[in-house]
Amino acid sequence: MTVKVRNIEVDVETAELLEARAAARGLSVSELLADLLGEEGLLPGELQTLRSAGKGPWAPDVLAEDARRLAEFRERREGVPWEEIKAWMESWGTTRERSPPEVREL
Repeated sequence: MTVKVRNIEVDVETAELLEARAAARGLSVSELLADLLGEEGLLPGELQTLRSAGKGPWAPDVLAEDARRLAEFRERREGVPWEEIKAWMESWGTTRERSPPEVREL
């Protein structure tokens, strides 16, 4: 199957945000946008199957927990920046393993 590619212009800040969010979810930017817009046909087969079945990240209990955590974050504004989480995770299994980063007001 041949995939047609189309370029869409966005400002640098938006492009970087899309790329970071996609990477955090293990998706391409196209897959992230398809997910956000509900275009199941653009998702990889295994994710499309989960979404259609309401399982995995689309399961009602998972979505409810996501909504609860988002509401809690919006209220408290506490968390850990991604770069600190990433550095911590990359240290796992090395001789210089880091301690988990501290949650704080963002």
